[in-house]
Amino acid sequence: LIAHPAGLFSILIGAGIGYVIGESVSLATNRKAGNVLQAIAAAGAVLAFFVRNVVAGDSIVSTHDSWGYIVTAAAIFFAIGRVKF
Repeated sequence: LIAHPAGLFSILIGAGIGYVIGESVSLATNRKAGNVLQAIAAAGAVLAFFVRNVVAGDSIVSTHDSWGYIVTAAAIFFAIGRVKF
């Protein structure tokens, strides 16, 4: 596996985006938590990935962006973490 030059920084950005998405869902629901809200937060992180791909001029689901998937996984992890019980 070849290291991406900005790999750790990208993962930290993804974690931050996930945190913001999860916090937004939490605030919008008056700090409620639950499985449904976790799914909504995760969907928000995936939607952010799709939007990023479109803005970058790539297809919605890129087949050659393994770092994008890793960063999205970090965003999902932190987004779900903000709306856990």
